[in-house]
Amino acid sequence: MQKVLDAEKIRGYDKLFQQWKAELFPHEEYKYANQVCFAFAHKLAKKAKEEGFLPIKAWCLQSQNDEAVVARFPAATAEGFIERRWQGFHVAMAIDLPIYKDSNKTERLIFDPVLFNQPVRLADWQRALNSSEEYICFSAAKFGAEAKADTSFYGGSGYWLDKDPPLNLDTHAKAMLQGINTETEKLTLLNSPLMRLANVSERQISRSQGVER
Repeated sequence: MQKVLDAEKIRGYDKLFQQWKAELFPHEEYKYANQVCFAFAHKLAKKAKEEGFLPIKAWCLQSQNDEAVVARFPAATAEGFIERRWQGFHVAMAIDLPIYKDSNKTERLIFDPVLFNQPVRLADWQRALNSSEEYICFSAAKFGAEAKADTSFYGGSGYWLDKDPPLNLDTHAKAMLQGINTETEKLTLLNSPLMRLANVSERQISRSQGVER
């Protein structure tokens, strides 16, 4: 039986994402060119954890046929887009959440304010970065004593894709975000295919119910 997207659930996750961004990044720092995706992911993961979710970190190590991670954003150029490149990796917070009607089955949703306006499924995030499964990995997103106690290969806070550095991660993330140049032009971020499909699914259900009545 084909699973039907639950638009109400998905809009709820988007509402949380918008609330978190407004609280954590009041100057919309994510809309400006930057190389500090790890700082956004850290602050979002900590917020999600505080609100009872179980976040992890999703890492893209490179795009296909490129040594960097590359994404295209809409822009008023001759090509119709501009490219952004991240050297070494691009990281975002992820949470496994139910998105279907009458089902507890979860999908891995990516909350990436640097790339998308709304939450997206992992496959959409991977596609936007022109990457493949071989270049995608996941790490923990733990905090405090729990992070220190986790000595597994991709354990700890997942601040970087390595053991936690000996510094205050909250202070470091704040400094990285403050270093973003918000005097430049804002980027046009990508819209979520998941949100579009959820809205389409809801309209189809409404039309079907209208016919039945």
